[in-house]
Amino acid sequence: MITEDTVSSERVFIHAPVELVWQVLVDFGNYGQWNAFCPSCEASLELGSPVKMQVDLGFGLQEQVEYLCRIDPCEAIAWRMENRPGDPIHAVRTQYLERIDEGSCTYLSVDEFSGEAVPAMMDAMAEAVESGFNRCAQGLKQYCEKIHAKGQAV
Repeated sequence: MITEDTVSSERVFIHAPVELVWQVLVDFGNYGQWNAFCPSCEASLELGSPVKMQVDLGFGLQEQVEYLCRIDPCEAIAWRMENRPGDPIHAVRTQYLERIDEGSCTYLSVDEFSGEAVPAMMDAMAEAVESGFNRCAQGLKQYCEKIHAKGQAV
């Protein structure tokens, strides 16, 4: 979904425990196994640490570095751009998990933007970001459900 200053994935239902899905989300080194949008990710699970990614917005992989700014196990993880004063765009991406029951949860990814260049950026990139987030959500769903169905641990 695209609004004036946010881009989000579809909320997906995942037939796997939220704890398993969380472990997959924070296993940054294995993103390539399931995440077509961000097949390469290097990070430490520590607030303020860099998240070095390669993302595919439809025209090949591009390097991106953001910084972990929220870690709520089994609920949410977020990273942000450097977001210095005067930057034309500030962004924070939060990936939300919500427990449905012991064997299922939902996933939603939301990028919130602010700054003077947001309208132009949204015109140019919002659809590509939305598509990437949906590819990520579907990949996470399929990968976690496959692991859960096999009774494997992450």
